[in-house]
Amino acid sequence: MIDAEVSLYLVSRARIARLHKPMGFATLPRIREFVKLRNREHGDYFAFTVVQVTHREGGPPELWMHLTSLVEGRWVIDFFEDPELDGYIETYRQEGWAVASVKPNRTFRDSGESLWSELAGAKDGA
Repeated sequence: MIDAEVSLYLVSRARIARLHKPMGFATLPRIREFVKLRNREHGDYFAFTVVQVTHREGGPPELWMHLTSLVEGRWVIDFFEDPELDGYIETYRQEGWAVASVKPNRTFRDSGESLWSELAGAKDGA
């Protein structure tokens, strides 16, 4: 097993929650691969997209994941409805995820596109 420190981002139009959990994988997921996470209450039908892999010297790699869709050739965030967000946070907490932070969403526009992509000049959502 390959150990990794995983950050799971659950995003509504109003807020972003970052959950954290150390996990083991048979092989380390790569960017744009999908990971299904256990959620006994809601089911594991969400395929979270790996959006960043960071290898750390002397420590396990870090993975960042969130829900995405491919829209008109661009990867965009899938939003949870804000009233539902707390319920999803709680069900993942029950699965061993620690809530690292819940902050106002200043990263993703209503279109689902990241402000960082725009600042970096990304044209293809990469």
